[in-house]
Amino acid sequence: MFVRALAALAALAALAVLLGLASCEPDGERRHLSDWGLFVDGSNQIPADDVIPYDIISPLFSDHAVKHRFMRIPEGETVTIGVDGRLMFPEGTVLVKTFGFLMDARDPSLGERLIETRLLVLEEGEWTSYVYLWDEEENDALLSLAGPRIPVTTITEAGDALAFTYRVPTGNECSNCHGGVTDIRPLGLRLDQLDHPFDYGAGPENELDHLEALGLFAEALPTERTPLASPTDASAPLEDRARAYLHANCSHCHREGGAAQQSGLWLNIEIAEPSRFGVCKPPAAAGRGTGGRSADIVPGASELSIMTFRMASVEPGIKMPELPNVLSHAEGVTLITEWIDAMEPDDCMGP
Repeated sequence: MFVRALAALAALAALAVLLGLASCEPDGERRHLSDWGLFVDGSNQIPADDVIPYDIISPLFSDHAVKHRFMRIPEGETVTIGVDGRLMFPEGTVLVKTFGFLMDARDPSLGERLIETRLLVLEEGEWTSYVYLWDEEENDALLSLAGPRIPVTTITEAGDALAFTYRVPTGNECSNCHGGVTDIRPLGLRLDQLDHPFDYGAGPENELDHLEALGLFAEALPTERTPLASPTDASAPLEDRARAYLHANCSHCHREGGAAQQSGLWLNIEIAEPSRFGVCKPPAAAGRGTGGRSADIVPGASELSIMTFRMASVEPGIKMPELPNVLSHAEGVTLITEWIDAMEPDDCMGP
């Protein structure tokens, strides 16, 4: 009897999962990425005429994946600017991000393997996420519901050979990062992330100015703008680079309304109070994730700081970001380590 009851419960749970996954399917027959009409040549990521490529200054590290970003705004519609510089899109907007791996990042001409394309689609006032998995021939991508694991081999810019299992998220996992405890929203499409040169085919030009010339915005852009620092720009101040890195890699959860808002550690670039972004801040919850350290950031002592301990880890329950990465980002850990070590020492123990 007990065994049969457990089996029945398991069957109901499986049915609930299937129903939940089915609810993520787009309307109509858009089981293939090509059904959206976003590319004239998907394998080479050449967009359709009504699809605009873009890039951002400080990207999220995704296990050394190369990303191709695009947006499609419905004809005749425009974008407004939110009070925090976020772009506010009209109904029917499709945001596109393709993930792939170069055979050798030192020489992109050797080719790239496409893995997945993620869409955020604004439908009936809410953003919905879809994940498409590319076939082996890279002719098209099929709607993915299960979040498969894909073996990947690549050579990084540093010349390191990597072989690991890449983690494709489910649509629900995309929603967790983009939404947290609030509605799903785009993350990287902000004025301070787009205010930089980008080559649209006629040489580098300011991305925001180009988009404005296309008539994308409903209002004039601010004449005074402050772009994020690039984490890889050695000429930029160290603190600016570190804060930009944390904003891109951590603030999707560590912010007001994010999945980790209860931690009290908020890492979005707008936070100015050092204790709010971790300086001498004790963890909200104890456990092995602290590594025996007493504060998120101990100024002048990265080796005593929880932040660098968790960033360097790949162990589930300790590693940060928790999702979706499999690998630790060595360059990111180095940047945050240098930033913390450069701070005026403070043992955070008080008088």
